[in-house]
Amino acid sequence: MHRLVYFSNANLDLNLSAIEGMVEKSAERNRPLRISGALLYNGLNFLQILEGPRQALTPLYLQIRSDSRHSGVVKLVHEPISMRSYPDWGMKLVCDAPEYTAATRETAPREGGLFAMVDGFFRFGQAAAFAELR
Repeated sequence: MHRLVYFSNANLDLNLSAIEGMVEKSAERNRPLRISGALLYNGLNFLQILEGPRQALTPLYLQIRSDSRHSGVVKLVHEPISMRSYPDWGMKLVCDAPEYTAATRETAPREGGLFAMVDGFFRFGQAAAFAELR
């Protein structure tokens, strides 16, 4: 099992309805591949957290990088994990930190790199997401 996290700049033509549709289709495609995760959106950027078998994540990430709905895709994390933080989500859209905290109360870590990255993304945007890499 692996986790892949990336940051990107959302296409400014996207509206919330289009993003919700994108997430719904992603969830349907991800389930048979045993991929779960969250797409975080702060109004300008995406931070996507994907979890699943490495052999499924790698080709998916290559597709994601070429998607015209965003640009400036930067992989932040690609690491083995012992258990999923989002076991029941084929994909879930999260638009603010309280929503993320409430939705992941039972599953996601409350400290460490991933939590700090998510918290920073909603608080401070791009700079904070990248700060976790240092």
